[in-house]
Amino acid sequence: MMNKIIHNLKVLCLDIIQKANSGHPGMALGVAECLFILFTKHLNINPNEPDHFQRDRFILSNGHGCAILYVLLYLLGYDYSLDDLMNFRQLYSKTPGHPEYNPKLGIDASTGPLGQGIANGVGQAISSKKLNLKNKIVVMCGDGCLMEGISYESTSLAGHLNLNNLILIYDDNKITIDGSTDLTFSEDIIMRFKSIKWNVIEIDNGNENLELIDNTFKTLFTLQERPTLIILKTKIAYGSVLEGKSKSHGAPLGEENIQIFKEKYGFDKEKYFEIMEETITHFKSVKNEKLNTFHTKNIKNYEIPKLDCQELIQNINDIEINKNAYATRELSGMFLKELAKQTRNIIIGSADLAASNKTMISNENITSSDFSKIYLNYGIREHAMVGIANGISTYGILPIVSTFLVFVSYCYGALRLSAINKHKVLFVFTHDSFYVGEDGPTHQPVECLSLLRSIPNLYVFRPADKNELIGCYHEALKYDGPSCMILSRQNLPMYDFTKKDKVCNGGYFVYKSSEKPDIVIIATGSELSMAIEVATNFKNANVFSVPCLELFDKQSDEYKHTLNINGAKIISIEANGIKDFCKYTNYSIGIEDFGHSSPANDLKKHFKFTKDDIIEIIMKKENSK
Repeated sequence: MMNKIIHNLKVLCLDIIQKANSGHPGMALGVAECLFILFTKHLNINPNEPDHFQRDRFILSNGHGCAILYVLLYLLGYDYSLDDLMNFRQLYSKTPGHPEYNPKLGIDASTGPLGQGIANGVGQAISSKKLNLKNKIVVMCGDGCLMEGISYESTSLAGHLNLNNLILIYDDNKITIDGSTDLTFSEDIIMRFKSIKWNVIEIDNGNENLELIDNTFKTLFTLQERPTLIILKTKIAYGSVLEGKSKSHGAPLGEENIQIFKEKYGFDKEKYFEIMEETITHFKSVKNEKLNTFHTKNIKNYEIPKLDCQELIQNINDIEINKNAYATRELSGMFLKELAKQTRNIIIGSADLAASNKTMISNENITSSDFSKIYLNYGIREHAMVGIANGISTYGILPIVSTFLVFVSYCYGALRLSAINKHKVLFVFTHDSFYVGEDGPTHQPVECLSLLRSIPNLYVFRPADKNELIGCYHEALKYDGPSCMILSRQNLPMYDFTKKDKVCNGGYFVYKSSEKPDIVIIATGSELSMAIEVATNFKNANVFSVPCLELFDKQSDEYKHTLNINGAKIISIEANGIKDFCKYTNYSIGIEDFGHSSPANDLKKHFKFTKDDIIEIIMKKENSK
């Protein structure tokens, strides 16, 4: 009877993929047995309280196989209908082509870019440890996930931290889109994971050895001493005419092949979306059992941690300074130290650059034996750091992660998922321009600001001094989504006329001429001081600081029009590309090429980005009218 129910799951998967004429049937047919056992017998979940804080989490890192996940969640009583299954991969459906984070629907992570689910699971396991929960984090992955570099980065840290609440199921079917994994993948996975301090369990014939799968989960859910990899040897498209063939990976089997499958396992080949009475009865029984046992397995009266951002904003309204000039990275470090005094519901960390990013919180290092602390050394693992931070954030903990701005290219894939899901993650990116100098073009992020500003849902802050930095952090704390702090390595002058309470507008005037303005100079961050110096050489120039372009974009047209209320010529100055402000400016002055290894002052001359160069450019433009 159990096999018949599992075959019923597979028939539903094949039908919904065929109806969509799009999807990945091979994996669904290959892992149905394992996931059926996991979901019905071992995961401590409650369909009536799908986002309960103390539930077990499941992440399908190889998210293309999500048809089987949707079928299981539907039959378990989550908020899906049969129509939702039939609308697989359709506009506005609850069943998109790859899982999209929505705990109320049983989806604990957005996956699709391979390997991201593994990093996300590591982050969730860290949060669970920090909060002293007793739940399990179970991740399923495939060959592709383990080939991606983020999987090694994140599992290496998981082994170092001994995350013994994390189970990784590896669907070892030895097939990728292009054919056999032998084409590109011959490493010893057992030795790889043992070398990074994981426990490894092998299950041969994962499509038929159901008792061993059941007993393995039973053991791990009872006692687990280390993070554990289960190598589940399966056959892609198991039981179909395309069994073991790469062709089954990413396209429907076709009506004829589906009919053959249905006949083989005793289903009516003319019926679509057939659900046997035995399947309905079994899943109803499973759901009732889970409802009856769920709360007895959890800590009672557990207080869910909350980050009171309004209280943090009120309590950190200023930071003490005693110099006339600071690098904004240094000011940021001061703010973070104050933040660490106010709340334990944060995890701050850096990709091995804490001294440079100014993010270190002394005597607060998280270790394998102490997760109560608030500083996490990620090691030189930028991509995993952000993927892990996404997972951490799903527990209501605020992750603050840092690296040099230029290395956003190393972590972009995970950062993009932060924005898609509006995970509340705070990115501290320092060394924000060519002013890093001698490290050369590989470390000079002339294009990275524009990349970040092009991402929907992401706030990008570039403060000019202490007042703006505090305002930027306040807005980031208010925002229910990801934010970036773009910070200078070099010292910048501190002003008394900048306003932290104006940051909420995205931009505001910081300098106004005594005469009717013919010129308005837009500037951000380290270029604000130069813009003011330039403006003082003109009798009719104002300066408009834009610490957050995204917030300025949200303002009313009336507010935006104050930029050129008198028909002034608008110019932007930024040590970045020249396109970001084009919808507001007549022309922009910026950086249009990679830099060189050189002292910063020499680079200013090379880029024609000195005060005198800027003045000359503006005068030429004005005189050519």
